Amino acid sequence: MRAILIWLFLASAAAAQGLPTIDPDGPALRAVTGQGDERQWQAVGRVDTGTGYCTGTLIATDLVLTAAHCLFNPETGDRVPLAGMHYSAGLRAGQPLAYRAVRRAVVHPEYAYDLPDDLDRVRRDVAVLELDRAIPSGQIQPIPARGRAEAGQLVRVVSYGRGRSDHASLEEGCSVESTDGAMQVLSCHVDPGSSGSPVFGSSSGHVGVVGVISAMAQWRSDPVALSVDLRGGLAPVLDLLDRTDDVFSREAPRIRTLTAGQNGQNDLGARFIRVTP
Repeated sequence: MRAILIWLFLASAAAAQGLPTIDPDGPALRAVTGQGDERQWQAVGRVDTGTGYCTGTLIATDLVLTAAHCLFNPETGDRVPLAGMHYSAGLRAGQPLAYRAVRRAVVHPEYAYDLPDDLDRVRRDVAVLELDRAIPSGQIQPIPARGRAEAGQLVRVVSYGRGRSDHASLEEGCSVESTDGAMQVLSCHVDPGSSGSPVFGSSSGHVGVVGVISAMAQWRSDPVALSVDLRGGLAPVLDLLDRTDDVFSREAPRIRTLTAGQNGQNDLGARFIRVTP
């Protein structure tokens, strides 16, 4: 891939510093109503961390998929405490369909907030949150992580972002510009708060999460989004989730059961990084 200028979406209480932003009222994004066919997007919600917020997706009744960097304080580089972290599923006009605290959070075992290669950080920028109580599937149907994104494929992104933190927005018709099997370059327009947003692909009429938004960037002079390709990024996280669960046993490991189908008040800051892969 050619040189990429990356703006990593770091959850921060600091004001954004000269960030290029996407107009939330522009033609690329539209508000999700949650009615009719759009009920399927109710599984997307806002993750509040105490230092900011990100977007997350319910992929099982008690598991939320998001970006790993959302779980770190951008000023100190430390993990944010679980106390006070919560997930608002299907948030619309500031009202969630379900509200849960986070019992446990697991990041990709090879992810480090201070990885020297920022593209490697993006490739591993995935985390899973375990909720304190499951959200019944009759209330909100989880969207499994399944399928794959290939170059040229059209995808959709549902996200919460700066200026639209109390309702989800949908972008349709953006495409996968490039992928190396670990990271996707997307033509989607995203902004701070979109970290952790699901990239949805369709296969045989079934919608699945194929990526997780990590950063916005400039590539070939065009604004793009960078996302983790879940083909190799999610399995290690689910395996780690199983191996570190000392509270209760499961009927089957997450690694098999999922991959088979599979009031933020703070602004978000970012820092600029130039990398040459």
